[in-house]
Amino acid sequence: MRIIIISPIRNEEKYISFTLKSMVEQTILPDKWIIVNDGSNDNSENIIQEFIKNFKFIEYISLPDRGFRKPGQGVVEAFNEGLKRVSFEEFDIISKFDGDLEFSPNTIENIINAFQSDSKLGITGGTRYEKLRKNDEFSKLYVPEGFVGGPFKFYRKECFRDIQGLVPRAGWDGIDIVRARMKGWRTGELPEIKIYHLRSTGTADGEGHKRAFIKDGDINYHMGGYIWYFLLRLILRSFQYKNPQIGYYMIIGYFSAIKNSSERESKEFRKYLRKMQIKNLKNWINLYLKSFK
Repeated sequence: MRIIIISPIRNEEKYISFTLKSMVEQTILPDKWIIVNDGSNDNSENIIQEFIKNFKFIEYISLPDRGFRKPGQGVVEAFNEGLKRVSFEEFDIISKFDGDLEFSPNTIENIINAFQSDSKLGITGGTRYEKLRKNDEFSKLYVPEGFVGGPFKFYRKECFRDIQGLVPRAGWDGIDIVRARMKGWRTGELPEIKIYHLRSTGTADGEGHKRAFIKDGDINYHMGGYIWYFLLRLILRSFQYKNPQIGYYMIIGYFSAIKNSSERESKEFRKYLRKMQIKNLKNWINLYLKSFK
């Protein structure tokens, strides 16, 4: 299966070398890897340019610096700039893949094998390991059934076409999952693939936990799930980060979206999402009960 990977990056000088090294050591290389520099003002460009000299499958694109970060929207816009450079119909798998990841040499091979063995698999990726706090060890980030983390997404071409690509707004990495499942595609992580997210949520330049979780609240309102599910989620996030302000920020984001009459997904989308949330809650409860056996 032919695979194209597009990596939007911005100010990744601390991490991009890990991603570059991991990618070129793959047992199966991608057919094309496009790195889109979304206006970095650090040393990212020099690191990338020096590294890729001997790798013809890697293409580098540099976009002008807009002067600020656009969480969610900016990364999709950069991804789409990379996608414009090719006809995605020439590939079987399209990937949006960040520049702050470290992963094992058989990652791409395992992704391809998963798509080949399941014709209804529409979106997949590895299992994310992340540091919730600066001095923590890497730990598995538990996500709802069927979810695949935004930093590493692999789409079957037909599924990517069905969902009409990625929505240029914060929350795109949850919207795509719901839309794919509404179309009958299977989605979800591959537990045998560990991907280490080196730059944890809310630690990007110009973001921080406050902005990150206000954005999270806005996303929850936009997607239109149950309010009680949102409240459970913010409690869980507060405990995960051992910081009650996380939940407070999420509430600010959610109710600010209400106040501003922000756009929401369709009624059909919201209805389907709520069915997913009921199923996810049952799964979480079963996992919790099993932990006592």
